[in-house]
Amino acid sequence: MSGYPYAGQVVFSCRDEHGVIDVVDESGLRSMQFASGARQSTIFLHDPDILALSYTHCMLTALLFSPTDPARALLMGVGGGSLIRFLVGQLPQARVDAVERRAKVLEVARGYFGIPDDPRLAIHIDDGLRFLERSEPGTWDLMLVDLHTADGMAPVVRHPDFFARCRRGLSEAGLLSINLWYGYRDDDERLVRDNLMKEFDGQVVFLPVAGKRNCIALASSAPLEAERAVLQERAEAWQARIGLDLPDLLDELWQRNRGSLTGADASV
Repeated sequence: MSGYPYAGQVVFSCRDEHGVIDVVDESGLRSMQFASGARQSTIFLHDPDILALSYTHCMLTALLFSPTDPARALLMGVGGGSLIRFLVGQLPQARVDAVERRAKVLEVARGYFGIPDDPRLAIHIDDGLRFLERSEPGTWDLMLVDLHTADGMAPVVRHPDFFARCRRGLSEAGLLSINLWYGYRDDDERLVRDNLMKEFDGQVVFLPVAGKRNCIALASSAPLEAERAVLQERAEAWQARIGLDLPDLLDELWQRNRGSLTGADASV
């Protein structure tokens, strides 16, 4: 069936205590949506390993600030599992944790999006804040936060202790990458940005997603040290490795945040 608010065909629909979960196919794409036009996760049906949504590419610019592959990674917000598939497939030595509050979302993701079954992957059905509170300090080298409802970011992200718990969970030089999207609720987004900047002592850079209302923020407890040539080399290596156009995203990140990157060469 098809119908508002989707242009494509609804191939599966269900509901849990938090609302509707739809699987929508359109023009070779499959998306998970929560009864709104916003796509929570999308895959290419012909090649699910390719990251289909541009914001996920932007989130992965966090990889450029690490000289080695992360050994431990955490994804908060499973959706259809596109980022899980990336982490498990492209970081072959990494242990991956993923946290999802809605058990039904995980069930749909397994049935319609093909989340991999891998011994290095542990998926936890839990509230994100509660999960972080129970975790060991300094656990993760990379943390991807993608927590959303049908019309904006999940309420847990506004909790005053949320980013403190995130920072506590990161390793000494660990990176947090968060997808900021509040629809048209600008006040909520400003609050989250302010909390993030305060908790990470201003060690935050921002990368707007082209043509979208999303903005990716990268944060670290350590200074975001960056030599342009080093970042460029890493971007080109990742592009060759996985096909993401990280060199172009690096250009955008650099131009927007040059003054925030320690060691940045202003002449570049």
